[in-house]
Amino acid sequence: MISRSSPSNKQTPLLAVLMALLNGITRVCLLLSGLALLILLLSYIYEVVMRYFFNAPTLWTYDMSTWFLCIMIMLALPAVTRDRGNIAITFLLEKMSKAAQHSFNKVIALISCGICLVTAWICFSETIRQFEQGIETLWNSPVPKWVISIVIPFGFLISGCHFLTFCFNSPQESLE
Repeated sequence: MISRSSPSNKQTPLLAVLMALLNGITRVCLLLSGLALLILLLSYIYEVVMRYFFNAPTLWTYDMSTWFLCIMIMLALPAVTRDRGNIAITFLLEKMSKAAQHSFNKVIALISCGICLVTAWICFSETIRQFEQGIETLWNSPVPKWVISIVIPFGFLISGCHFLTFCFNSPQESLE
């Protein structure tokens, strides 16, 4: 398991406060993601019981499970990023010296930050378009799509911020 890095001694107080705020937001996101998973699980159990024991399937569980799956994934993404749980192919980095690894890790983090922020912007633009045009889902009980879509740019934005913090932190993470 990789331990979370604490702010290094070289950080300014403002940067330490911003990182603490980012970590706090990420913790709340992870709790909400877990709550979405619980609701998803309970809705599936309810659907199975209603369908197979009472022969009364629901119309809303598929729609709700789609929404909560999106919420669960996008709100867990920042915690996965913070904990450096993203998939990484490191065979080239492992052949480099520690100094080169450190430099390349910062470049990779900066590129990843850029990709996340651009993705967040594109998704946010689409969410705004959905809001302005009043686009709804094609579900049994239609809801505005932007209500579902808004978590996508948020998840990418927070993840992008975590990738940016990797540029400021020295690799103090240790395997425990």
